[in-house]
Parts: sequence; structure tokens; C-alpha cells
Amino acid sequence: MTASAPLRGRLAAYLVPIALALAVVIGCKAKPIHGPEHLVGKVWMNADGSPPSRDGDSEAVAGLSAVLAGQPPPVNPGKPLNMLIMSGGGKYGAFTAGVLAGWTASGDRPTFDVATGVSSGAATACLAFLGPKYDDRLRANFTNLKRSDLYKLEPFKAITEKTGFFSSAPREQRIGREITPEFMCDMQAAYAAGRRVYVGTVEVLTNRPTIWDITAIASSGRPDAPTLIRKILVAACSPTGAVRPIEICVEVNGVKYREMHTDAGNMLQGFVRTPAGIPPGSTAWVLSAGKFYRDPMRNGVKVINLVAGGVSNSLYALFRSDLVKLYALCAVSRAEFRLLALPNDFKGAASSFAFDPAELEKLYWIGYQLTAGKAEWRHAPPDTLPGEASPPRTGLEFIVQP
Repeated sequence: MTASAPLRGRLAAYLVPIALALAVVIGCKAKPIHGPEHLVGKVWMNADGSPPSRDGDSEAVAGLSAVLAGQPPPVNPGKPLNMLIMSGGGKYGAFTAGVLAGWTASGDRPTFDVATGVSSGAATACLAFLGPKYDDRLRANFTNLKRSDLYKLEPFKAITEKTGFFSSAPREQRIGREITPEFMCDMQAAYAAGRRVYVGTVEVLTNRPTIWDITAIASSGRPDAPTLIRKILVAACSPTGAVRPIEICVEVNGVKYREMHTDAGNMLQGFVRTPAGIPPGSTAWVLSAGKFYRDPMRNGVKVINLVAGGVSNSLYALFRSDLVKLYALCAVSRAEFRLLALPNDFKGAASSFAFDPAELEKLYWIGYQLTAGKAEWRHAPPDTLPGEASPPRTGLEFIVQP
């Protein structure tokens, strides 16, 4: 709209989306908050008639089933895809931001046809998907951070609402600043070119993971598309229990429900979705925002450390399990598997939510240096190559291999 447009035109441009958003909120408030339990486990098709994406897990099972039956796995037609899979990892997103910037500097970074992300990897996947011109934004958002830039402690609401000790309002403001008209236009152009970025959240009432097509939402023509994308990305980065869930109103079979979405990292650590399968010759580039295993305990055996460590160990194990699934998917799709993780010799604060700008900057440059030269990508999941896994113990005396 030009500066000479009538005032009422300008008002309409601003007020109509606001009115529609308010209508959605008001319409949702009057409906039950609890998820539609009778519909849990059923397939929810998009009401706009858009075709469903291809689920990587289903593709892997179909291919493995064919192999087990003595048949070759099915071949998907089309040009090979470059697929970026981003894990979560809190502050370790600074490492992956550095990896992407170094990759750009090397001149070898491809254009990603598909990108997926969970937790902190959701925001990273979106910006990385849109190309090197967003590298500076990635660095700014991951290296100059304090916890107060992301979450706000609200103990009174924690007591009254009982859904989390922290508000994600500061993070929502940061993410909102990134969803500019240029961001939306770039997402729309990618969608028109057949490229896709998918983000995972978990709906806490139904205990089901949810996959969102950010490119499709950006191109949907919805007046609230930027707001919805912002809410999805904030939810993706909101740890369940610690941070209050993000409410999103949905309509199922004509009935409105208020869903509550949070970080999907406790259900997914790495996943693949594509518009139409994975053609042979494709490459899955998996970036781990962290290591493959937790660091050894430094403060001795204490109950709180054991409890927190048990939860953390489960998330690490989930990631390693998802890597094996991704590897199997690549095998039956005749795709290449590439994996890069934070070097095991990095020593930092134990918590992935201990945000220290100096440490974040260090993580960034470690990632940058790994890919700015000749990057050494793994071609298999951890503990799967000869000599990587310890054999079962047969006694109490051991020899450590060099």
C-alpha cells in the first residue's frame, strides 16, 4: 500500500486482521479446553484439501517391509533432495548456527529442499531453510543470550494456573521480530518452488506430536499466518512443565477446541517429512545441537542430579534412536546419510539452559570451524561402526583400546 492510500484503507489493512484474530480467540474461549479424546489416534486431514506430506517413518517401514519380503524397496521419482534435520538442544543451538555459517563460507552449502526441526532446532530450521542471508540472524539469536531473554519467571501464575513456572513472553517477542514481511515472502517463494519446512510440537492434552508445515501456513492467505507461525515456533521452544504451554485454537469436524502445545523434544528428536517421498541420490544432513551422550557427572551422586540426569539421558537416547531410524530411511530410499555433532571434548556448563554469552560465542566458533574447511561428516549413527561400542562385560578387568 502506498503512502497516498486513503486513511480508511490503511485502517482496514490493520484492523481487519486484528478483528479476525479476536474473533478466533473469542470463538475459542467459549469452547471446551480439553482435546477431542474420541478423535485421538484418528487421521486429521487438512480442511483446505491440501495433500498430506510423506511421513519418513512410514516410508522407512514400507521400504524395510519390501526388503524383508525379498523385494527391492520402492523408488520415488524426482530429483534428489537436500534434507536438513535439526535436533533440539537449548543453548547448543549456537553450535549449529556456527555450523551453518561455516558451511556457507566453505561454498559447499546446498539449498535445502526440505528442513525439519524440533525444540530450539525449529527456529534454526526455518532460518537455515531460507538460506545464507539469514546466517547473521541465526548468530544474533543464539550467541547474545541470557535466560531472561527467553523466559520470565512468574511464580504466582505457576501456583494459580499450575501449567509452568515460566512465561515464554520474552522469546515470543524475539521470534516475532524475525517474522518480517521479507521472511513471509521468502517462505511463500519456497513453497511455490516445491520446498518445505516442517516443525514439530506436542499437544499436551492428547499427548500426541504435531507436525506443522510452516511454508504452507505462510502461503495459505490466512490473515493470522504470521501470528500462527510465531505461536508454533514459541511452542516448539517451550519445555513441557517448566514453561507454560501455548494455546492454539483448532476446529475439528466443525467444533472448536483449544489445544496446548509445547516442545516436542520428549517425543521427537529428529524426523523427516517430504511433499512426495525421497528420490534416490537424496541427502539427509543431520545437525545435532549437542553431543551424542551427556557429559559425566561432576558434582558427585546426588538425588536431584540423578533425577534430572535420568530425564536428560532419556532425551539423548531418543535422539540416538531417531538417528538409527533416519539411517534406515536413507538405506531403503537410496539416500546419503550425513551427521555432525558437537565434539565430545567440548567442556562447558552442564545445563543446556545455562546461557552465557561467552560460552555461546565459543560454541558458535567451534561449529564454524568444523565446516568452514573440509567438514568431516559421519556416515552412520553413533556406536554403529566397528570398534565404537564396548562388548558385553565378562568380568571386572578391562583394556581400553587406543
